[in-house]
Amino acid sequence: MKKLIVFIWIVFILTINNNINKLEANTEKLPVVTIDKVKKAFISESFIVTARVAPFESDVVSVKSFGPIEAVYVEVGDYIKQGEVLLKIETDELEADKNNKEGELSESLARLELEEKKLERLKSLMESPSFKMADYEDQIHVVKGAEGNLIKITSQYNKAKIAFDDAILKAPYSGFVSKRFVTKGNYVNIGTPVFELVNKNKFEIEANIPSDKISLLDQSKEVKIILPNGDKLKTIFRSIVPKENPNTRTVIARFLPLFDIKKSDLFINQNINLEIYLKSKKQIKTISKDALLIKNGNTVVYVIEDNIAKLKSVKTGIPYQDSVEIIEGLNEGEKIVVRGNERLIPNQKVDIKENK
Repeated sequence: MKKLIVFIWIVFILTINNNINKLEANTEKLPVVTIDKVKKAFISESFIVTARVAPFESDVVSVKSFGPIEAVYVEVGDYIKQGEVLLKIETDELEADKNNKEGELSESLARLELEEKKLERLKSLMESPSFKMADYEDQIHVVKGAEGNLIKITSQYNKAKIAFDDAILKAPYSGFVSKRFVTKGNYVNIGTPVFELVNKNKFEIEANIPSDKISLLDQSKEVKIILPNGDKLKTIFRSIVPKENPNTRTVIARFLPLFDIKKSDLFINQNINLEIYLKSKKQIKTISKDALLIKNGNTVVYVIEDNIAKLKSVKTGIPYQDSVEIIEGLNEGEKIVVRGNERLIPNQKVDIKENK
């Protein structure tokens, strides 16, 4: 009898414990997650091409003076500031020429004054019996000749003075020295090219585009510069040179920057990558970027099947605004967790909230 009572008591205790466990399981709160679906999207196709940073504004700088070059202060590749001295021409010859022209100018002016006085004296004798009209007219011609000579000498003097003053050549703007045509000791004349300067703050992007892609380009879209660190800068089409290079079967396309050049780290002749869009579009699968997780170095998402969160590895492609292309791992229409995924563990049951 005692054994029966003990048995009944044990069964009673076990039944109560079992009911308690079931009650706890039923009252356990499931994690709430927000889901979205794998969707189709149409995006413009693009391709990557190597390009270079090219000068948009460059100038050949010429001297405005003449004589042997006394000193050259810059080399190819140097960055120079506006007003910086580039070279100096020896001034001995220039100073002598200026002084000579100044002397000739003084003589010419003195002669004109003398001839004008003679003309005035003849004019004052007009009422005199000794006045001769022929002498008066001849003197008028002499004065006009002296005036013409003064104009000529004045022009020569001004040029000599400018040449002397311009013996020191300064940079017309800030930029880089891309070419140098002279060295110390070279004799130069007025107009001799001495440097090619590239304006630091004005450049463009130049790329060789395969000829068969030119008609396919979407020139209305922005073109992106892809920097080594992954950052992107925006440019737009400027022009396409229609002449094809027969060796490479490419044509040159030029692009203007849409960013503050002064704040960029780009420099002349730097090689960069461009992402250029085509007119054609392709269909891709996309998901929200919020669905992506990194676990053990792999990109994964939680897929919902019968209210169970299952972990799947995926291969992503091009990011597109708030979405990302899915190349492998998911099918269109599959439900994925976009919020609450950080707290999940694989194969966990969840409470689903639809993404709005």
